[in-house]
Amino acid sequence: MRADKISLVAKKDPLICAFASRYLKIHRENHFILVASRKMRELARLLLEIKKIKPTIKGLFETLKPDNYDILVSATKAASRFDKDSKTYQAPTFALNMGTTLKQCCDIALVYSFKKSDYLASTYSATQEADLKTLIQLINGNWKFDVSNQASSDLNINKWNKVTLVPLATDLKLLKDYLIKQADDALYKLQENSSDEKSYTTLIETIYCRIILLNRRRPGELQRLLVNTYKSIIHHENDELLMSSFKRIVIRGKREMGVPILISKDVQEHLNIVLRCRSKILKMSNIYLFANPKSSKPIVGYKALRKHASPCGAKNPDALTCTRLRKHLATLTQLFNMSENDMEQLASFMGHTLGIHRQSYRLPDDIYQTSRISKLLILMENGEAGHFKGKSLDEIEINLEENLMDMSDKPKSKENEHGNENWEATEKQNDETHLDTSNAQDLLENSEKSKLDSDSIQKPKIRKLVPWTTEQKNLVMNFF
Repeated sequence: MRADKISLVAKKDPLICAFASRYLKIHRENHFILVASRKMRELARLLLEIKKIKPTIKGLFETLKPDNYDILVSATKAASRFDKDSKTYQAPTFALNMGTTLKQCCDIALVYSFKKSDYLASTYSATQEADLKTLIQLINGNWKFDVSNQASSDLNINKWNKVTLVPLATDLKLLKDYLIKQADDALYKLQENSSDEKSYTTLIETIYCRIILLNRRRPGELQRLLVNTYKSIIHHENDELLMSSFKRIVIRGKREMGVPILISKDVQEHLNIVLRCRSKILKMSNIYLFANPKSSKPIVGYKALRKHASPCGAKNPDALTCTRLRKHLATLTQLFNMSENDMEQLASFMGHTLGIHRQSYRLPDDIYQTSRISKLLILMENGEAGHFKGKSLDEIEINLEENLMDMSDKPKSKENEHGNENWEATEKQNDETHLDTSNAQDLLENSEKSKLDSDSIQKPKIRKLVPWTTEQKNLVMNFF
């Protein structure tokens, strides 16, 4: 931890240190050290707020009593910057997590109390045990009313109007072309000088970014790939067809899940060059494939992607992040007619459950509401919902760019009869031009056309909306 007052409090408190030690017994990979450090700082910030309210308290262990429940609530609100006027949390996630963290601290304190007690439990130890169990019951029963409910509400409200960014296809193409060019330049320099550390780092970063673009993996999962894991992959004859183009490696994902990555032939060739130059540039203690030449740790994946996303010429480089690339994959695949089994396979490939896939990675609600539900609202507002009885939302075709509030164009007088004929001819020409630009004339030859009543020109012109058939839709989708 960085040296400040918070880290000093965290390191001095035995219970906070015991909490981190217990956490690291469950999460044994090295990168979880940073998570444990963050959780220690959260508890230290809470303890500092507690001391402001009750200066006689010296450590977190003393605070874990039923009498101090209100102090814990007040300190949590202060640490998460609760505004009493607006009744909102500026850091709602801190408030949500603290209830669970405090219960875990009570469990650790119970174990500590048991170990320190004599063979025949003393009165003091029994009192400690009773206080800790009572505090756990208080947190289970009341924390959601005092803290969690409002914090959860604030967290959800903050997400409602959050703009959802997904990468553009043109930006992805620009990024890939840029990465290939940077890799070629780095390879040329490494051929001249195999000890060029800067070119080696550039080549490693471009390889990493290209694998991320193809597989849409979480940055930490890929950056911690070991050299031995990559070298030890031996494919069977059954995989010969697939592996003629790709190399498949299963790495560790969330919740101990194995997630696959595919490495293309050209990227494999670049990796072979990296492995040949590795001994001249890296420390022997570095066990990672995407190793940082200046330390024994891997490169920081998300920083490498951000580094190359800005100069590639993308219109929206902020959307080129690992999380948004994963969301981009899930959003596009939602447009296809995928079965339940296909969705499960996709969720498994991405390394999460089907429920998480639908809640966090599906097509954003703002796009869904605008594109589908708006059809229903417009039809109801214009009193035309009955015309589409028995139709699904996909079968209803509405041009949202037109002025749907006024479906009719009424001529003002008979003197405008000639103008109306010109207007009709113009509309027909526009319709034909629209079909030409869509390359779909042959799909609509059998569609019904709305005609203007020749006997009563002054009647409003009503455009009859005829939904496309499933066959027509499939033809258009296949064409584009």
